Amino acid sequence: MRFSGLLLLFLLIVFHGCTPIKKTIEKPKLAIISFVFDDLNTTDSVVKSIFDAFNFKPSFALTTNRLSSRTASLYKSYSDEGISILSHSHSHIKMQDPASVNKDTLLHEIKVSKQILESYGIPVLGFVTPNSYMHPDFLPLLKSDYTYAFTNNNDDNYDNSVQKHQLSRYGIESNISKSDHNIDTIKARIDKAIINKELLVLYGHALPSNYMDDFDKPRVNENDLRAILTYLKTKSSNHECLVLTSDLAIQAYYRQGFN
Repeated sequence: MRFSGLLLLFLLIVFHGCTPIKKTIEKPKLAIISFVFDDLNTTDSVVKSIFDAFNFKPSFALTTNRLSSRTASLYKSYSDEGISILSHSHSHIKMQDPASVNKDTLLHEIKVSKQILESYGIPVLGFVTPNSYMHPDFLPLLKSDYTYAFTNNNDDNYDNSVQKHQLSRYGIESNISKSDHNIDTIKARIDKAIINKELLVLYGHALPSNYMDDFDKPRVNENDLRAILTYLKTKSSNHECLVLTSDLAIQAYYRQGFN
């Protein structure tokens, strides 16, 4: 009887020891909002000054064939202030179709852009795909060089179930009203992110925008950006969300989801 009891105890211990312990991923406790401005535009300094007025920091995704030693010095100073600088490839080629671009060409674009930025002392963790979408076959090429990437492979999810090289963003220019510049759609998307505790990265380009509204005027101007930031300032002041640079947003969002 005693032997049977000991045998049962032994089996229970062995069974428990062999049971895999799963690392649970909880839903993040707070929405995180970030902004990335693409391409490398002369108006990036205007963007930065507007963010400075709200005590926020933007991020910039640079196409490195547009980079000079002078502009590199400027973005290095931004990086030194804590602004995230991302790669936006070297020459902005489309990465959507394996039939039109081979992996060697794409790998060159991915690696050279980061190498150029780092040669100026600018640390680079993130990548932004030109024209938003990268074919899934190319995703493994990113992982040795980038901690995270916006490749639009998120299946319309904006939570921590999305792998960090499959992230997507939300366009300011494509969601602002083209008739009267109201930002109601953008505000509603921010509210949704707050309710669902999502990672929402908004993006734009030049300011004023090179995309036109219904009256052939820039679709996004300085006042539009200020209106969006004013709305977010209220939300962040009420502790409904955080507004962070891209690097910090990814780091904080994925860290807060783990037990």
